[in-house]
Amino acid sequence: MSVITAYLLGLATLPVGGVAVWLLYRLFRREAWLCPYCLAWTAHTKEKPDTALYLPAILTWASVLVHGRTARHRAWRRVHEEYDIRPADPTWGFEPKRLMRAVPTDELDDEGQTYLLEWGFGSERNSRKEPVEMPYADCLFDGKRVEGYVVRHEDGSMELLVVRHSKEDPRRIPLFDGNTEPNPHIRPIGKE
Repeated sequence: MSVITAYLLGLATLPVGGVAVWLLYRLFRREAWLCPYCLAWTAHTKEKPDTALYLPAILTWASVLVHGRTARHRAWRRVHEEYDIRPADPTWGFEPKRLMRAVPTDELDDEGQTYLLEWGFGSERNSRKEPVEMPYADCLFDGKRVEGYVVRHEDGSMELLVVRHSKEDPRRIPLFDGNTEPNPHIRPIGKE
């Protein structure tokens, strides 16, 4: 085997090695996982996302894979792609990594929505409010183009904050309820 062939084979194995390391990292990381599309926690029992820390790592990892194939996840992902809405990830860059809850609040500023983030156990339990950038979206509402920021709610529903309507009293248009059912008056751009 020539040196060039050996070099090319070595280069070809780098991406495979990177993927293997990433999969092993995901496999042995025991923590709850927040889906950026439907803001649903996986690997936990109801009301207790920290249960993921006590599950065997393989079950935690498997729950993330299973969640990605659920009808709810697929529906929310389709919504984000169809309406070109960037997924919300309040956990991005957040330390510590052991986040237990991420609850969207009704506190809004210029381009951000405040989330209540909670982490830790017992006396170590802590929380703080953190601004998260709101995705910008445009769609058709009763045949007219509207655009604004997407506001999420704790029940999973989303609404469009139309800022061009009035800075002092922005108009809010319901987009989806918590079950991904769209407002019958809205359509994605290009689908009139």
